[in-house]
Amino acid sequence: MLRPLPPPGTTHVLGVLNLTPDSFSDGGLFVSGAAGRERIDADAALAHAARLVADGAAMLDVGAVSTRPGSEAPPPDVEWARLQPVLARLRAAMPVPVSLDTTRASVLRRALDAGAVDALNDVSALGDDPEMAATAAAAGLPVILMHRRGTPATMQLAPRYDDAPREVRDELLASAARAQAAGIARERILLDPGLGFGKRVEDNVALLAALPALRATGHRIVVGASRKSFLGALTGREPGDREHATTAVTVLAALAGADFVRVHDARAAADALAVARAVRAATSPPGGR
Repeated sequence: MLRPLPPPGTTHVLGVLNLTPDSFSDGGLFVSGAAGRERIDADAALAHAARLVADGAAMLDVGAVSTRPGSEAPPPDVEWARLQPVLARLRAAMPVPVSLDTTRASVLRRALDAGAVDALNDVSALGDDPEMAATAAAAGLPVILMHRRGTPATMQLAPRYDDAPREVRDELLASAARAQAAGIARERILLDPGLGFGKRVEDNVALLAALPALRATGHRIVVGASRKSFLGALTGREPGDREHATTAVTVLAALAGADFVRVHDARAAADALAVARAVRAATSPPGGR
């Protein structure tokens, strides 16, 4: 039985658990060994997930394929081999819903067969795999549709927008319409502007400024900026030193009405959200959101 997502009305922490050897910020924490002979430290991964929940994550997002700029995805069997030792144990041990970060229907089906997933986070907005929309619809999964132009291997080569907020909103709404046509209920569709995915620094900043307009579409909103390169460009910091910049985005997202912030450091995000929530409550009219 699927666990329901945390309810709307406030901003929740979506904690990141990367089972990858090569993600830009935390790759290799739980994966060791050469390609084809990788070893997953499932106990360490589960301990990290438990810390994320203890620190305030209301949901966990698990992925086994790096989507950093320039990356190439491994075969689906390799993706599943990284997930399989962790996913079912994680779902059984954690008290929060688990979303699976994948673009492959075959991997999602294996996770569903294991009873190990409550939602789908697809960075291709269901565009990479023609079977993904039907698979998610049949399972009744909530889906996070993220905006991306190109593939991780090509998306940062020469991104260009005339009006990034409008173009991203329109393309996400088109993806949402295709998802609904495939049988995914509108209330189960969440939108993510895809910060850092085929975007220039100025595009990411413009998208953050325009979050209220994306929220006005009526869809629930997910914002993932944690430690990304545009924050490095703005601050001059390396990935491990971008947590303060990430926290600034967390507050901006909360004040714009986002439903989830996808982060690596759940404690920093939860603390920032507690402050933002208190300020918002103090400045909102009685009965306001």
